[in-house]
Amino acid sequence: MSNNTISITGSFSFGFNSGFYRREGIGNFKKVVLFFDADRKVIGFYFTNDSSAKGAFTVIHGKSGTTGSVTARSFFLNHELNKKEYQKKFPPEKVKYDDLDLFAIHLEGEDKQESGQQEVVQHSQ
Repeated sequence: MSNNTISITGSFSFGFNSGFYRREGIGNFKKVVLFFDADRKVIGFYFTNDSSAKGAFTVIHGKSGTTGSVTARSFFLNHELNKKEYQKKFPPEKVKYDDLDLFAIHLEGEDKQESGQQEVVQHSQ
């Protein structure tokens, strides 16, 4: 049974588990731009093939072609995220931000605005 989750690992990485990887076609992308809303503890993922995308990290595809990951040490350190505190699996949610389609994970449980819209801010530098 596959998992439709994004994991935070103990090695400053995000893991794209098999269900999410397959369902969302992550194998078709080379880069991911990370966004962070510090007040609400939400991380956004924008997958792209634009090699010049500002702040983009390289997506590492598993040998089996069913999972992927991204090592983002600078992202964790920049935003003072304790990888051990958040080391677990998170269900991603599709959200819109500045006309971009992102996947968001809530580090501290569900946190939706009353309107049902999700807002993710602060592009990672």
